[in-house]
Amino acid sequence: MKVDYEPLKIDLHSHSTHSDGLTTAVDLVHKMKAAGVGLFALTDHDTTEGVEEAVIAGKKIGVEVVPGIEVSSRYESQDVHVLGIGVDITSKALQEKLALMRKSRIERVEKICAELGKLGKTLDARAVFAEAGGKSVGRKHVARAMEKAGLVKTQQEAFEKYLGAGKPANVAPNELSPAEAAEMIRLAGGVPVLAHPGFFDDDDLVERILDKTPVQGIEVYHQYDSPQKHLRYAGMAQRRDLLMTGGSDFHGEAHKHAVELGVHLTPVAEWRRLAARLVR
Repeated sequence: MKVDYEPLKIDLHSHSTHSDGLTTAVDLVHKMKAAGVGLFALTDHDTTEGVEEAVIAGKKIGVEVVPGIEVSSRYESQDVHVLGIGVDITSKALQEKLALMRKSRIERVEKICAELGKLGKTLDARAVFAEAGGKSVGRKHVARAMEKAGLVKTQQEAFEKYLGAGKPANVAPNELSPAEAAEMIRLAGGVPVLAHPGFFDDDDLVERILDKTPVQGIEVYHQYDSPQKHLRYAGMAQRRDLLMTGGSDFHGEAHKHAVELGVHLTPVAEWRRLAARLVR
């Protein structure tokens, strides 16, 4: 059978400098274009700030940008990320919830710094916020600030001695559950998708998350360390009648987990199924 056209390349997971990416939202649009990606979702961590500029840039060069987000949550002491594909970025409820999440993380950092002070490791919270650069702040920024202040030799030491689970300056996060994250996305008109389940290396955990979380899809196609994981999560999605999405999770060429654009993609048929659920 002769095919005289290239199928549309669809990437439903990417990041810009509005969260922890190294590429601006506008530059990301151009990189997607150069890679042959005709439609992609900008899914920055816990923010939609870059979406509008990306949409405008995409219209100029013929790349469709889907409004998205990657919402952080916690389940059984694990970080669980839920992609929101096609969210309404003007949703007041969504933006208010994101603002509360940012406030909670700021308060957590202040509490961590207070605990470090009790241990004789004085650290100004403002130094931590400077490391975050106005983006979502967390323990990794505390570790960087501690290293720069000479309180530890390495960031790894910061986690091993002070910030890791069970350590004296560890303050439990007040994060959403995956179910709450999925519901937040749904109420904003988006389709919730469990992001990169292959990173857990624990399929029983993934099954438990899916049992309790009303996601509509699984990120089957990703930069996993084994092709067999694609097959496993495709089977999981089929058993549960969930969408199968894919994406680069692009953070930039210089990122430690850099990946080639245009490789990990969402099948066109799956995008059509997802798009049919996007109701405004």
